[in-house]
Amino acid sequence: MSNRTINRTMFTRAAVLVSALTAGAVFATSTGAQAAGVTPGTSATPGTTTVVGDFTADELEQGRILAEGIAELGISESQFADALEISLTRTIDSQGLRDRLAALPASPTAQQTAEAAHPGDADAQAALLPVLANEKVRHATLESLAAESGEKAPVVAFGWWDQTKFVVGCSAAVAGVLISFVPAGSGVRVARAVKLFKSYGAKKTATILWRFMKGKHVGSKEREAVKAFIGISAIQKACT
Repeated sequence: MSNRTINRTMFTRAAVLVSALTAGAVFATSTGAQAAGVTPGTSATPGTTTVVGDFTADELEQGRILAEGIAELGISESQFADALEISLTRTIDSQGLRDRLAALPASPTAQQTAEAAHPGDADAQAALLPVLANEKVRHATLESLAAESGEKAPVVAFGWWDQTKFVVGCSAAVAGVLISFVPAGSGVRVARAVKLFKSYGAKKTATILWRFMKGKHVGSKEREAVKAFIGISAIQKACT
């Protein structure tokens, strides 16, 4: 056998050995990840919070509950954006609010409730009607408005007060934020959220939140808007 033949044989065997070692390493790595239950884009270091993409598992769960709450409200992305625009640019007319609430019937309609919150503002009333369509949510919203008027429960003067016993959780919290985003005594967290949402605009903010709730990709900078919304105390407590 010539030296050229021997060299060629040795080279072939070495190549086969390298290929086998490489394949074994790849197989071991993939099976090890599967055994550990690691998903692409997910951090699963023992003792740490699981992160999927840019969000923790707790935040994703909060997004799921938030989506259910908005579904209970029955509003679309554009309706959410319209109501958010009002909440970012208008404040509840507190002057005479208590009297307006006291004048409401035992079962106020969505229109009557919107008029009590924003008297004489047709645009604001129209934007809030879809948010107030759910009767239970509407009564929970009235309770929030009562607190904003300075009244504390129970309020005998309000004929609808007994109806506020409904517990509607996340949907009512979302409605409350959209009706009055900046209630009296709001903290720094709400102020930051308002500033951030105004910089994005109501329409884009709604689009970002909708993508998050549907499990679609949200950019790292847009993630700030999501965290700002789900970080609002009322949302955080009710949609968890």
